[in-house]
Amino acid sequence: MNRFRYLTFVGALVLVTTLGVWSMTLSAQQAPAPAQQTPAPAQAQPPQAAPAPAADRTFEGQLSKVDAATNQLILTGTGNKQMTFTYNDKTQMVGIEKNNIQGLAGKPGTNLKVTYRDEKGTNQATRIEVVPPPKQ
Repeated sequence: MNRFRYLTFVGALVLVTTLGVWSMTLSAQQAPAPAQQTPAPAQAQPPQAAPAPAADRTFEGQLSKVDAATNQLILTGTGNKQMTFTYNDKTQMVGIEKNNIQGLAGKPGTNLKVTYRDEKGTNQATRIEVVPPPKQ
C-alpha cells in the first residue's frame, strides 16, 4: 500500500511538472515578441503649405452700435445673437452714404448684411451692405 501511494505521488508530481512546462511553452508561443523600434531613416519632409485663406461668411442682423474709435460694429441677429465685426479702409460699403460707416452710428436698427472672415480670432468685415427691411 505504501508503494502505491509513493507511485501515485511521483506520478502526480511528474504530471504537474509536465503541465507547467507545457503551459509556459504555449504562452511563450502566443505572446508576441517585443517590437524592436529602429529609427526610420531621415527623409526630407515637403515644405508645409501655407494655410488656406479663411472662407467668407455672412451674417445678417440689425445694427446695434458703431464704435468709430476701434473700427467695430455690433449687429444683433436672429435669436438675439450678437456679433462684433472689425472694419477697415479695404472694407466695401454698399448702400452706405459716401461709404462712411460712421453715418450709420445714428441709425441703430438698420438692417445690414456683413460678409466677413475669421482672422486671428476677430471677425474682419470685407463687405458691409445695407439691406431693405424684410417685407411683412
